[in-house]
Amino acid sequence: MKKFTFLLLIAIFSSQFLKAQCNSNASGFGNNSSVAMYNVAGNVQVVLNANNTVTVNLMSNFATAAGPDVRIFLVNRGALTDAMLKMPAQFLAAPKIEMGLSPASGAASFTKPIPTGANIAQYTTVYFYCQAFNQFWDFGTIITPFSTANCTVLSNSIVTKNNFLMYPNPAINKLNFDFENASETYQINIFSMLGSLVLSKKDVSATNSEIAINELSKGVYQIVLTDSNKNNFTNKFVKN
Repeated sequence: MKKFTFLLLIAIFSSQFLKAQCNSNASGFGNNSSVAMYNVAGNVQVVLNANNTVTVNLMSNFATAAGPDVRIFLVNRGALTDAMLKMPAQFLAAPKIEMGLSPASGAASFTKPIPTGANIAQYTTVYFYCQAFNQFWDFGTIITPFSTANCTVLSNSIVTKNNFLMYPNPAINKLNFDFENASETYQINIFSMLGSLVLSKKDVSATNSEIAINELSKGVYQIVLTDSNKNNFTNKFVKN
């Protein structure tokens, strides 16, 4: 009975650890039909860490063609089809996290911080690209995308659209906010749809709840509010 209880505790601990540091493999490589030797072989693992970083592990059986400047990216492909992803211009316009330079073979590990405002659950593609020659290399898809259901790293920082009211939307010169927690202060970051930070303001509160957006270009933007507990609240607005 004691042995069973000990094994059960080990199993529970291991399960919680794996959920706290969320792991998923990428598959479906072999998408370069033009230059077959560029295709990736072997195992690629993606790890979401508890310190707001993400890791890409190339396992010992990893292999691809040697290149002068082959870089690894995590990509939020959005509505891009496989055919569109093979076009460098389409890939370069998508939100992405550059991880590092890929070896031709063997194990390697790359860890980078998750950009402020990026929803890592949407970064489902591991992409290899030769920057020196603007050449598509290969890509694969994370088998089990990260979500609050399978990864406590994400559930610790709840993302919701219901904790603040933002108006007007569309907006021209300014945005106003109403907050559920009137005593809380927030940092507001505004991002373009390509993931670039275009505006940031600290100490926004119920008594200081207006920000000027008149210098922004017309278009759609993502807005991220971060409270004192590092929880993020997000929504989108249109600038006219």
